[in-house]
Amino acid sequence: MPATKLELLIKMLRKQIKEYGRVNQLAAKTFQEMLEKTIDEYHKRRKHLTAEEAGATQESASEDIIKAATEQALAILRQMNENRESFRKIGLTFEEKAFYDILIALRDQYKFEYGTDKKVDGVEVNDKCKSLAKKIKEIIDTESSFVDWLNNQNVRNQLKLKIKICLVKNGYPPQYSPEVLTKVMEQVENFEEYAEATQGSKPVPVTYFAPARIPTMVAEKNEE
Repeated sequence: MPATKLELLIKMLRKQIKEYGRVNQLAAKTFQEMLEKTIDEYHKRRKHLTAEEAGATQESASEDIIKAATEQALAILRQMNENRESFRKIGLTFEEKAFYDILIALRDQYKFEYGTDKKVDGVEVNDKCKSLAKKIKEIIDTESSFVDWLNNQNVRNQLKLKIKICLVKNGYPPQYSPEVLTKVMEQVENFEEYAEATQGSKPVPVTYFAPARIPTMVAEKNEE
């Protein structure tokens, strides 16, 4: 299949999501699921079109399907860019926002109360989760100052203990949960493993894929 602008859009989205996931696993997973759903819908509609229509009608319908897939992909890109930049409105750094997101998600998943959400510039903000995210990032910065800390089990154990103490001291969650600690630590280890590789990574503007540049074909679902 020859390269097209829509193929490039899909490939670029995959790359952007992968890069975002190196800092923020949770958000990246959401956008990956959205992208796969868009591609699945495209292939289902194309399959139905091939079986049911032909000629000029097929060509016109095919263009509509391509246009819809493109608009959905652009919407995902737009939402991801907004999500990546939302840390500014919340009052966190890009890295702190990753821990803020996991704290909010775990609170909602395990259905416990922690702080109060309020809207600031159109973004939900929880000051307690915000403060805790900053503390977690501060602990990570201190412990990761050791050379090759990811391969030093003693340092990793110390980091885990300090974060556990931090969570307990701050009443997160109100009743101690090893599952919550495990998921927070997964984000910590993912973040530190890839932090240096993602420094300077910037979102691709939606305007790069203007409507006038919409292609005539879409990327295959499993194409990398």
